[in-house]
Amino acid sequence: MGISPAVFGTILPRLMNGAFLLLMVLWVLACAMIGAMPARASDYRLNTGDVLTFDFLDDTELPVTATVSGEGEAQFPLIGAVGVVGLTVPEALERLRGEYRKREILVDPKISLDISTFRPIFVLGEVKTPGSFPFYSGLTVEQAVGLAGGMQVVAANASDRIIARARLRGDIEGARAEIVHEAIYAARLVAQLKSSDKIDLADVPEVARDYVTSVPLDGVVELEEKILKADLAANKSQAQILTEGIAQAEGGIDILNQLVLQQKDVVQNSKEDVDRTATLRKRGLNTESDLSRAENNASAEQAQLLETFATLARSRQEMSELKLQLAKLAADREKDILTQLQAREIAIKKLISQQHSAEEQILLMTAVAEDESKKKQISYTYEIRRNPVGGTPASIKASPLTELVPGDVLTVAIAGM
Repeated sequence: MGISPAVFGTILPRLMNGAFLLLMVLWVLACAMIGAMPARASDYRLNTGDVLTFDFLDDTELPVTATVSGEGEAQFPLIGAVGVVGLTVPEALERLRGEYRKREILVDPKISLDISTFRPIFVLGEVKTPGSFPFYSGLTVEQAVGLAGGMQVVAANASDRIIARARLRGDIEGARAEIVHEAIYAARLVAQLKSSDKIDLADVPEVARDYVTSVPLDGVVELEEKILKADLAANKSQAQILTEGIAQAEGGIDILNQLVLQQKDVVQNSKEDVDRTATLRKRGLNTESDLSRAENNASAEQAQLLETFATLARSRQEMSELKLQLAKLAADREKDILTQLQAREIAIKKLISQQHSAEEQILLMTAVAEDESKKKQISYTYEIRRNPVGGTPASIKASPLTELVPGDVLTVAIAGM
């Protein structure tokens, strides 16, 4: 039974259209497969961090490894450093052959060169363990995320979320309590600088004032004021001891000054006595021993005067040292208080940052729970930053099946954030 010309004329255009569409689909799929195919190993261009395996094929020695350095060179037997960055493996192999021939080391170099370890890839963003990971041929975005421990934000059951939120709320409350404590601590340090025995809440660091306006502070303030009073008492006691020592030294110096005046009179009288004795000796009215006794007595009084001067100098030095200690006590105290005050402000800022981080995690968990309740799955975006040798750095939007190349930096982010 044949097909009539009328029917054939009706069916033929449809068959041709269907065949054309099928061919177009197959062509698109073929192009997509070709585009998804990784570059051949011979097309890869060496870069810093690649580890090469080099071998002389006509000897019994074991192969050696050579790492491409930051200068773009690798060390090879007999010829040393050779620049290989930017070359494919066949190009690098040909350059090595040329070096061995040019340096007249080998006439017909029989050598092999392979890549044993590619430079690592890096995975950053919303993954559990961001960092660098070894590259292997055919590595995809999905596999790289698996090397980094998987996604940072994953679906959790209700009990896990309750426990996590409770822990985060505990962290927030703990941070707030620490902020209040550090704030009152800082106010107490300011009171120490003022030598006041009362804490003024106006001296709380400005960054922490909102935290101390709506919480009971009596217990914290009372404890810090006890520490404040103990510190003031200890400082007052040390200063008083030094002040009393200075007063005693000044009194001793006054006494020594009086002794110096008296001793000067004694020395003067002794000299006059020597002169009288010498005059009488010339007239024969006394003996030589009388003159010697007078001279010895004058020398002893002069020595006593010098000893008094020495004692006076030592006393003045001791008084100066006591005054220096008193001044140093005040300076060291102020320096120590200012250092502690600065540390309190830094600690407060860190605690506030920790609190905000915990609050953001709670908000993120809430958002995740809402998405799950709406049967929506968290979606991620993948971006590859690639810096090819001799090429232009590029940022590539990727999918889980996109293949990576050595040195790629993969950034994982939550879609919409």
